Amino acid sequence: MKHIILDTDPGIDDALAFILAFNSPELKVEAVTTVAGNVNHMKGHRNAKKLLEFLGITDVPVCEGAVIPLIKKLSHAEEFHGKTGLGDSELPEPMMATDPRSAVDIILEKANELGKELTLVAIGPLTNIAVAILANPTLPEKVDKLVIMGGAFNLTPYGHGNANSVAEFNIWLDPEAAKIVFNSGIPIVAVGLDTTTHPDYRMSREMFEGIVSRGNRTTDLVNDLCKDLVERFNGFSLHDPQAMAYIIDPTMFTTEKYKVDVECSGELTRGMTVVERRLYRIVKDEANVDVVVKVEASRFLGLIKERISGE
Repeated sequence: MKHIILDTDPGIDDALAFILAFNSPELKVEAVTTVAGNVNHMKGHRNAKKLLEFLGITDVPVCEGAVIPLIKKLSHAEEFHGKTGLGDSELPEPMMATDPRSAVDIILEKANELGKELTLVAIGPLTNIAVAILANPTLPEKVDKLVIMGGAFNLTPYGHGNANSVAEFNIWLDPEAAKIVFNSGIPIVAVGLDTTTHPDYRMSREMFEGIVSRGNRTTDLVNDLCKDLVERFNGFSLHDPQAMAYIIDPTMFTTEKYKVDVECSGELTRGMTVVERRLYRIVKDEANVDVVVKVEASRFLGLIKERISGE
């Protein structure tokens, strides 16, 4: 069993990642930490508790994290995720209490307790992870790894930006935090737009219709979450679920190791994940990120369909 902390900015695809995580016996979620991103922190934190209560989870601490990026002005993606962050779903207001520990407190506490048995999973901006590293610079040596949904690495034809022409949203929203994390020495696996937007790895309209046709409580929620986006974009990119699937079964994924840094000051390139690919400059020991470049589509989509259909 793999122990994880789920750092999240719930969001529609975050909600699917929640369902996947808590329907996967391979994982034990030690805590959920929230960060401002897809929506403001208040909405995102409330969404995390809504989703846990929907899933019947009462024993996982939910801890508040960063309400703003380290430096840049807070933005959001409500035009994509809806005003609440959860599309057209209408989940009840949560009753569960927020854990009194901060996101940073619980990350450091669990890292001390579990050490290399702990994987950090960040499917939103990296603000909480960066602050935890600043608070304790030994954190990167303690945990097994950090798996992120973030980055546009230009390693496939689909690895271009969505927040601007070269930057993925989670990195773009707090590039200073991402730069701290990428240069901290923590082992990173990055699931970026190179594969999450690849047509072969998206939820097709047919797959969506097959899932919602099951007509159970969970698939009804998936319908409310995703229907509008599936209609608008002729399918749905499984950004955060792909990162979660990597933790569940990394054998479905092919990665390549690169030295990656983050652009923080470019007028047109802020948030870009810059990959060093010059052969004469590449030094194996300097490579800091395992970037996912290929996914076994049938196994990945089969896992998603199985776990979020509740079958």
